Amino acid sequence: MEKLVLRSCIKCQSLRFFSSPTQLSTHGIHTTASLRQKAGGGKVGGWRRIRRGLLYGIGGATASSGILYAIADEPQRRKVRVLLGGIKRFFRSLKIGTLISLDYKYNLWGIAEDSEEYNELIKPCHKRAAERLLEGCLANGGLYVKLGQGLVSMNHILPREYLETLVVLQDRALPKKPHDIEQLFQEDFGKQPQEFFKKFEEEPIAAASLAQVHRAETHDGQQVAVKVQYIDLQDRFAGDVWTCEQLLKLIGWMHPKFAFAWVLQDLKDTLVQELDFVNEGKNSERCQSDLSHLKYVYVPKVHWDKTSTRVLTAEFIDGCKISNKDAIKKMGLSLYDVDQKLCRAFADQIFLSGFVHADPHPGNVFIRKDVKGQAQLVLLDHGLYDKLTQDDRQSLCSLYKAIVLNKEDNMQKFSKALGVDDYQVFCLLTKQGRVQFDKAPPLFRHKILSKKEYYELSPEVKAEWLEDYHALHERIRLVLRQMPTGLFFIFRNMNTIRAICQEHGNLIDRYGIMAKSAIRGARKFGVQDISWTGRIKAWLEMMNYDFRIKAENFKIWIGIVYLRILVWLGRVPSLEEIRSVIEKEQKRLNPV
Repeated sequence: MEKLVLRSCIKCQSLRFFSSPTQLSTHGIHTTASLRQKAGGGKVGGWRRIRRGLLYGIGGATASSGILYAIADEPQRRKVRVLLGGIKRFFRSLKIGTLISLDYKYNLWGIAEDSEEYNELIKPCHKRAAERLLEGCLANGGLYVKLGQGLVSMNHILPREYLETLVVLQDRALPKKPHDIEQLFQEDFGKQPQEFFKKFEEEPIAAASLAQVHRAETHDGQQVAVKVQYIDLQDRFAGDVWTCEQLLKLIGWMHPKFAFAWVLQDLKDTLVQELDFVNEGKNSERCQSDLSHLKYVYVPKVHWDKTSTRVLTAEFIDGCKISNKDAIKKMGLSLYDVDQKLCRAFADQIFLSGFVHADPHPGNVFIRKDVKGQAQLVLLDHGLYDKLTQDDRQSLCSLYKAIVLNKEDNMQKFSKALGVDDYQVFCLLTKQGRVQFDKAPPLFRHKILSKKEYYELSPEVKAEWLEDYHALHERIRLVLRQMPTGLFFIFRNMNTIRAICQEHGNLIDRYGIMAKSAIRGARKFGVQDISWTGRIKAWLEMMNYDFRIKAENFKIWIGIVYLRILVWLGRVPSLEEIRSVIEKEQKRLNPV
């Protein structure tokens, strides 16, 4: 007798009796084995259809994109390339930022910040980080190079390893292909550069963050410098700004002491203006007008008929960068005279006009001889300017005046007028030097003159000193956030000039020159529509101001005379030895 098996039919799910699980039914009843095979085959076929559909979809999308790209015009193609390049720049920047952060974390893990071992280990970390930043800035170009240049100007904050590595960004970037230049000229002028000019050198003579400069000759024989913006820069700018913002936020999250993402947020509008070369040309003309009383300042003339928002054509200038000390001396010019004129020019911009060149790095200041054989300053690259309001300019002049006259109440008053509560730190940033305070407490509870003294301190005193140091860092960050955005560029300008003068050997009284411009600026604003009594008071204040400056210089002169007497008596080493020691300590404690 056959054995019956009760099973559910796989196809119809009904219960059926089967003589055997593998026996075929002669009346259309499905066996379990055959149906499982068919069901399994159905699943495999389903997945195959899904994969085939995905492949067809991807292939179709790729083909459609390729066709659209092929039929699009060049500006539209460029936007596609910018989008893909932006993704690449984002991940490159993320990789560099992560590697830098992990490098510091791994190599300094568990090492006390106040130890000599920490100070020795952090130097190679700085070097590797700077090299990675340089590589990333040059590879990404555009805004990244601009940010790198900003880091170089912060020589009073950044370690020497960063400054020595990133300094090449002042006049270096990746030059673009000739095709890009031709395409840009075609879009802006409807002509190729070889048609637009009598001669046009395809090899750039300089490449900066936003553009590169070519030498050319007009059809009437004039030598000109043609500044050509990178063709894709305006298309990629918004994406690059967003990328930098996100990376700065990430850095602020990983390293709260370096949370400066707000700086880029505040500078967006100003950086957008820098992309407009017509605006740059107008800035250069206003700069020449504002400094027309200084005959040793020259701004190249703009050829407006050969200028657009992305191309700026100006008079070609033959000179040397202000940082090239050997070239300046070879021309028979005095570094002292050069620095005097440099400091006076930018001090007058800050305190007299309030229209200030915000990027005066050495690549933007050339030195040449004028018709009389004297040093002449040639100011280049006028894309980035800060515009102080009349109220802010007056408050800044009055603040600087209060610092010189040591009027602490006025320091507090005019700091508040500029939106800053912490007048002590704000005055130090404004003067960029020592300020005497009678009411405010000292910044540090313990005065330390050298690293050797620091290492000899007790653990308790070291802890207090580090606590004061971190508190000062936070106070500086808060001041930078409270003050008007424009003052960020003013301080950057001041610090760049200070760095140039320091590189030349600190030959001039920069503090006194700035002070005189500040009092002239205060008088210019204050003597309008005031009584004769007010005019007399302003004149007396000017006399008092000048007396304070001369008194400071007289103290310095007395100190030098006294030191010379001690040297003559053999009580102290020679002045050359003392100067050598001072320079070594300055480089070690405050490297440039």
